[in-house]
Parts: sequence; C-alpha cells; structure tokens
Amino acid sequence: MSAPKGIIYGSIGVGKTIFGLNASKRFVLNCENGAVYTKKGVTDYLRTWNEMQPWLEAIAYEEHDYKTFVVDTIDWLLRRIEEHVSGTDGKGKGLEATLNRSHGGYGNGKQVLMNYVYQEVLPLLDKMVERGISVVLLAHAARQNFTNIDGITIEKSSPDIHPVLQTTFVEWSDFVGAAKVEGDDRVLFLTETSQFLAKNRYGIVDPIRFDWDEFCGAIGNNFKKLTSELLKEQSAKIT
Repeated sequence: MSAPKGIIYGSIGVGKTIFGLNASKRFVLNCENGAVYTKKGVTDYLRTWNEMQPWLEAIAYEEHDYKTFVVDTIDWLLRRIEEHVSGTDGKGKGLEATLNRSHGGYGNGKQVLMNYVYQEVLPLLDKMVERGISVVLLAHAARQNFTNIDGITIEKSSPDIHPVLQTTFVEWSDFVGAAKVEGDDRVLFLTETSQFLAKNRYGIVDPIRFDWDEFCGAIGNNFKKLTSELLKEQSAKIT
C-alpha cells in the first residue's frame, strides 16, 4: 500500500491542526499561523509562496526522518500562490492585479494558477508519496453547490479550495474526510452523504473518532480486509 494522501476538512475549532500535529513523525507547513504553540517539526508562519516552495522541495527530495507531511491549510497555500500569480505577494488582493486581469487578462491568471498546481505542487506531493511520506492537506469547510448524476443540484459542505482546483485535489486524494462535532465527540466521516463531500479508497464506511491513531488504524484494517477479499476472489477464479 502506498503512503496515504488526501484532505481533512472541517469548521473552525473542530481540531484540524491538533489532528495534524498528532500525526506520526510529522512535518507541518504552517501557512496560516495556526500551529504557533509548538515549533518542533513546524515551520515559522509562511506568508508567501516563495517562502513555502523551498519547504515542499526539501521534504520531497532531501534526506530527513519525517513520515507525514501536513499542510495547514491547503486553502491558504493556494491563496498564497494566487497572490504570487497576481503580483500581490504578502499584500492580499490588489485593486488591479487580480487573477482575471493578470497575465494578459481574460482569465489567464487562473490558468497560471492551475499550472503552478499541476506542474509544481502536485508533482512535489506525489514525490513525497513515492518516498513513503503520507500527505495530509488540512482545509477549512465551505458550503458549495454540487450537481449529481441525475442533474439535481444540492448544497453540501466541502473543502474550501479554489473552485478551479477543487475537483483536481479531490480526484488526486485517497481520502477526503469531513470532521465535525457531534455532542461531546469529534467525528470524522470518510463516506459522502447528502450533507458533505467525503470519500476514501480503503473501504471505510462508518464514521470514526477524529483522532490520528484511529484514522491510521481504520485505513490499515480496511486495507487488509480489501486485500484478503481480493485474494479470495482471484483464488476462486483460478480454481
């Protein structure tokens, strides 16, 4: 089984950063200054894409002992790339230099943003996975409209990722987990419902406790189950 890669999202205060900090042998890319109470295995607050990119390259290619790469959060990382593309690094949105007006106008800035993701971000993350490093992209939650296969549009929660890139990141992910508070418990859903977007490639059906060890255990146990069932099917065909 290759190292897991995917998205964990939820509302403010659900415990996304704590979840990432509890990951085994983790390195946290601090994009929004949310992991300020610990410095071990966490970058300083990175305010621009030019500050973030070298860290991704270092984890992807240099020698180290980290086994989990956590981005806190992917929506803020993409925002910094958006600012970089529009020429407003570290300054927020400019009045003139927007994605729609940058790089010749006519929405060319959006294509440049997508190129950064396709040609730099995802290849670096894939290189980490090839080296056995799990990738966890933390994200905030947003309400968005989705059209199902029957043409019915419904509103549900999903990762707050730039609209031109959300489908790409969801398809790339082995898991998309929606974290929420239910009573006194924090729960992680890894199967889609009418209320939120979620998925996993491990056969996990039931919600689990929003905890790193519980998450890893569910992946391992369900992967073994799927592998066992597949071997039985193949054996039955041979005999």
